[in-house]
Amino acid sequence: MATADEGAVKVWTSQGFDPSYRQSLVDHLDQSVESGVIPGGSMLLVRQDQELFREAFGYGHLRLKRPFRSDDSFRIASISKPIIATLVVKLDADGVVDLDKPIDHYLPAVGKLKLANGKRPLSVPTLRQCLKHTAGFSADSSKNGRPWLKLTGQGLTLAEVVDRELQMPVERSPSRRFAYSGIGYDVAGHVVEVATKRLLHEVLRDELFVPLGMNNTTYYPDQALIDAMPSFYWRWSSDGQFHRRFNAPPVPEGDYVSVGGAIISTLDDLRRFMELHRDLGQVDGQTLIPTESIKAMYQRERPGSFYGLGFTLGENGSDGLPTWISHTGSSGTYAWLDRKRSVVGIIVTQQAISDRQSLPKEQKVLSRDDPTWQKQTKTNFIDPVLGWGEEQKEQPGPS
Repeated sequence: MATADEGAVKVWTSQGFDPSYRQSLVDHLDQSVESGVIPGGSMLLVRQDQELFREAFGYGHLRLKRPFRSDDSFRIASISKPIIATLVVKLDADGVVDLDKPIDHYLPAVGKLKLANGKRPLSVPTLRQCLKHTAGFSADSSKNGRPWLKLTGQGLTLAEVVDRELQMPVERSPSRRFAYSGIGYDVAGHVVEVATKRLLHEVLRDELFVPLGMNNTTYYPDQALIDAMPSFYWRWSSDGQFHRRFNAPPVPEGDYVSVGGAIISTLDDLRRFMELHRDLGQVDGQTLIPTESIKAMYQRERPGSFYGLGFTLGENGSDGLPTWISHTGSSGTYAWLDRKRSVVGIIVTQQAISDRQSLPKEQKVLSRDDPTWQKQTKTNFIDPVLGWGEEQKEQPGPS
């Protein structure tokens, strides 16, 4: 059960929010666990440097009844992408890489890219296109779009994996057309290695994690950390039940893991990362990344585009920039920044719905296309409170 001490409620009310709304959110978290919608998780809401809400709920291990804790490390999955994009933007600002230079400048093998028909693409993708998912690489949803599922833990380096990925046919020439692709992030990660002559995780640590104080974020958890982390569960479409996935052994430091999907982090570390964006590149009053470089991450490819450099983008505000930015992870994670109201939110579970493609259609009682529990929680139990502030009393409360 999620619980709140008197101090937590006092912080909530000090921001002008009715404590009954907080209790409704807590009840929703507990009911979601009790009804079998999620095994457990944690949540953090920060408003203008004030930690407004921090709760863990349910279980990190169902059979052992081990509680999920708010200081647990967890798999952030594709929230790795905005982290990598931010690193690349910093290196671009520092003159180490060039976002708009064709990537064969760094990786000559890119010049051998071919389409499925054997022809060459019309152009070579840029680093920016890799981060925007417009480089033409196979989408994750394609048959061969997730090579990391087979190549992680095989003793290969990122350089060796990217060399294999560049031999795969690309789906299209680089353009403004969006196709969500982890391959593009592998390629971008290796460009960082070539440009810096260092391994990606070392560059990420020194350029981003250390300055931000993200001391519990890594691509390479050891066995002790893996054992302490909440378990990952598949919720099967066939019966709606949770099935625990056994942990893979640790991957040796420097071996290949998915650049855009394998980072392990914590609530507090992700908060520090999202606050870097809230503060437009400033950390403790010092510039880590130039403000204009950060703002450029939120520019749309064209009117109506919903993805920038590593972030999903909300509607534009009066300053011409999105009022919110966010990213989800297939491990059941969701992080967002409400720029208009200076709110950072992070919702964590460690679960996904199994596609169970081999089952007859009538047995698939759960749809992957349904709005996620994380987004429903934000929409139904957080936005009505934080979105309207002092006008919340005019809004219907959560049921």
